[in-house]
Amino acid sequence: MHSFKYLLPAIALLSFSASAVAADGAASPVTIDFSDQRQLITGFGASGGNDSAANFRKMTAENQAKLNDLLFDPEKGIGLTMLRSELFARIEPKPGVWEWTKDEDQVWLMKEARKRGVRYFWSANWSAPAWMKDNKDINHGGHVLPAHYQDFADFLSRYVREYKTRFGIEIQAISMSNEPDMNVDYQSCLWSGEEMRDFLKKDLGPTFARDHVKAKIIVPEVSSWPALEIHADAVMADPQARQFVDIVASHQYDQTFETQQQPKLPPAELLARYEPRESYGKQLWETEVSFIGGNPDPSIAWGLGTAVLIHNAMVGAEVNAWHWWALLNNWGDNEGLADLAGDHYILTKRLFALGNYSKFVRPGFHMAAATHTPQKGVFITAFRDAKTGRFAIVAINDSSEAAALQFDIPGYHTDTITPWVTSAALDLAPQATIASSAGGFSATLAPKSVTTFVGEAVKVKESKH
Repeated sequence: MHSFKYLLPAIALLSFSASAVAADGAASPVTIDFSDQRQLITGFGASGGNDSAANFRKMTAENQAKLNDLLFDPEKGIGLTMLRSELFARIEPKPGVWEWTKDEDQVWLMKEARKRGVRYFWSANWSAPAWMKDNKDINHGGHVLPAHYQDFADFLSRYVREYKTRFGIEIQAISMSNEPDMNVDYQSCLWSGEEMRDFLKKDLGPTFARDHVKAKIIVPEVSSWPALEIHADAVMADPQARQFVDIVASHQYDQTFETQQQPKLPPAELLARYEPRESYGKQLWETEVSFIGGNPDPSIAWGLGTAVLIHNAMVGAEVNAWHWWALLNNWGDNEGLADLAGDHYILTKRLFALGNYSKFVRPGFHMAAATHTPQKGVFITAFRDAKTGRFAIVAINDSSEAAALQFDIPGYHTDTITPWVTSAALDLAPQATIASSAGGFSATLAPKSVTTFVGEAVKVKESKH
């Protein structure tokens, strides 16, 4: 079982110094412009749905606590700040019949996450109850019958209100449909953009207003980025529907899904921007991705893949929030941050690579303008909290060679900087601090590694003459 390695290794695997140079004698320049703020960061998260929360309850109490610490505690672990839950159709199996004892595992996980500082809980609905749908089945797609639109709006509203009164859990946001573009043999429900538009403006939005539900509404949460426009445009073009939407969201499986049996490592291709979200002041979230299929592989290859996925979403689409799929996996593939093994767990490099972002890039940070690809196989993102001056620069080296970089941070003063490294040998481990020079620092990245440089950057006051 992996663990955080807080002590430096006896033999240095990485070199961080002001004189580091590449093989050709020159370090690649990287400019970080903290004065050029991009999107606000809401947080990083993952899901307890589809048995992931239930998997925790199969472990010993000691292992439950350890894994919760690793996932949610910002000091002991990677400090995820958002938890996505599955909103089950089974809570209203028949009209007016409510069953609130069917979600004990997710409620337990939410409370454990809250103990460790998580404050953003949100839920996605896979399918409306079968009696509301044209196929009378929670599986195999199907559509909510327009005659039951109001019933479905009442269903979503009551879920939010009951979780507050029964369990003391504030659901911050609701996605009305997980992957509405997918007709599959598990829980699913199909919605066109036009159907979403009509439901939002005539039923869901007015119902939330009537019931004083403050949860933000998420649409369309499609399965892949190319499907985002197809489903979101109809909603965003309609002022009545658009006023009820707070968050535009999509999954990222177009970058990881090869076949049902085999995932692919993501290409270094940026996700496309969705301009209407900026025009109308909406947040943009990536809400699910994993490496479906293949044999379980906790290695650094898939950890690097996870980091590249985050880079593609942050730099290309400028998302405000980013989510992995399963917290704890038992499906024998690469969908989890950890894998269930009897009454204990096996950690993956995916978890620690995600932690290179989530542990340090906290809610309230902004992404900054940067040299995002200083050389082949190297990817850079930078974030800063304007209130505290704290910053995190995440550097991915996906190449097989060491990469020497010269970071230039014009207009800001930095003192000591701490690198945290995930590699084949290290699990988000702190390294010796770097003393920065005026306006920058130098570092050499080990091959196949993710490094987060953490410190404080204070704006330099211009002298008056």
